[in-house]
Amino acid sequence: MSTAARRLFLLAAALALLAVPGTVRPQQARATGSPQRGIASLRICTGCAQSGGDLSRYKYVILNSWDWPMLPALKAQNPNLKALVYKNLSFTVSYGCQNGQDLPYQTTGVGYCDADQHHPDWFIRDSAGNRLNSAGYPQAWIMDVGNSAYQAKWLQNVASDAHAGGWDGIFLDDTDADMSWHLNGRQMARYPTMASWRAATRSMLATVGPGLTSAGILAVPNFYMPWAADYDAQATWRDWLQFVSGGTQEYYSKWGMGSSGWFSGNDWTFRQQFQAITEQAGKIFLGITYAPSGDTRTMTWARANFLLLDDPANAGALVYELSNPENQDPYSPVWAADVGTPSGARFQVGAAWRRNYTGGTVVVNPTTTTVTVNLGGTYYQDDGTATTSVTLGPTSAAILRSQDPPPPPPPPPPPPPPPPPPPPPPPPPPPPPPPPPPPPPPQGITLAATVSGPWVRLTWSGMSSSRTDVFRNGSHLATVRNSGAYSDRLGRHAHGTYTYRVCAAGTSTCSPDVSVTVGGGASRHAGKASRTANRLLQLKMR
Repeated sequence: MSTAARRLFLLAAALALLAVPGTVRPQQARATGSPQRGIASLRICTGCAQSGGDLSRYKYVILNSWDWPMLPALKAQNPNLKALVYKNLSFTVSYGCQNGQDLPYQTTGVGYCDADQHHPDWFIRDSAGNRLNSAGYPQAWIMDVGNSAYQAKWLQNVASDAHAGGWDGIFLDDTDADMSWHLNGRQMARYPTMASWRAATRSMLATVGPGLTSAGILAVPNFYMPWAADYDAQATWRDWLQFVSGGTQEYYSKWGMGSSGWFSGNDWTFRQQFQAITEQAGKIFLGITYAPSGDTRTMTWARANFLLLDDPANAGALVYELSNPENQDPYSPVWAADVGTPSGARFQVGAAWRRNYTGGTVVVNPTTTTVTVNLGGTYYQDDGTATTSVTLGPTSAAILRSQDPPPPPPPPPPPPPPPPPPPPPPPPPPPPPPPPPPPPPPQGITLAATVSGPWVRLTWSGMSSSRTDVFRNGSHLATVRNSGAYSDRLGRHAHGTYTYRVCAAGTSTCSPDVSVTVGGGASRHAGKASRTANRLLQLKMR
């Protein structure tokens, strides 16, 4: 499931340090306030809780278990804040165990030592009996989410932690409909197909979701549901949502961590539907967007996309997580823009989409061409400039403010006059073929590369051969089985640009070159982003 990849798994040294009681200093209390509508903060990287600025301004803040001493001051500053503690649903981590004992605060629901010593049957294995870990994160071990005893122990541990720490809810990471990225060609003996894994994950949610909510604890999973031909991702999201308080979508509105990758066309329509499904169900929706701190285009794009579908009654929120680096204050009035309450539903204006609010309007252009939208009144940009129209480049948006109530949506066009009596109809033509499911299938061999520490993760599709040649910087690196993925470990101090290409073994049928930059704070995302990536497992010590 992921590459997108997950920053869940902290390094053992940091976990050992931060997990000791008393190592996190409470924040000093300030005047009581209220959260700003529709914003949240994800602060689980090393130092993120301490460098996050005024965390009391948010509706939700997601922290690690050892950050509980911060909660009394945060709640004093803002009694309406909801604090969610991070817990992984599908993994345990061996670095959470030292000298045969689990550390007191865990990022998982079941400690590695406990499972290893008392419940070895909870570890997922291959047909040869080997335990299966994440291909990208070898200290993260896949657990049997379909095992009722594991489900009960996970629920008991997590609920106990929530009550002891004063948490309002749980952020359930790695709630995954697909494990292909972690398996990297290996197969789970107990769950040989992704359909069987989905059934097991559903049974886990059906147990722990109501178990948490009935105890007054919010349950907000981070769903990973990539598009695939063998299942309906949106129907699965809707089905799993019934057991929990809401749902989270990583890579909301764009792929990757840089200033690129904004969704458009069918991909945009497909991804937006997950928020629409959650709002229609009356549940909490959290959208997480990753981008640099100065990227105001992405800030506006993410916020406007969120406001197109947000129902304030459901208390959803946008998370804007910085990538340069993460452990700094993420707040900006750009991505936290507040234009009041919705005056109605979103509506289409040509190729763009618009929604009016009591204090302004938002306009989103999800196409790859420039569009101009007449606003039907005077609105004001952030610099105070008045405008009656807005021109938006490809995959961009505008959030405009008004001093008067926004105009109503345009009325529908009048019906056309009745046509003259038709001649006798010819035989009906065959029906047109159905549109392809979003996103459209790739053509030829496509390659994507993602950097995580010293690792470069390659994923490709469109290759029919049984073996694959992997090239780095023009030199042959390896010939491997065509599993669709390969991990290249660089040196710890690797620095510079690396160019990769994959070919059908022994042929000149190859993917386009894809380059990544390692070191120097450059973007860790290159090429066409894999939809099998879900980023929180890539959490590194910074």
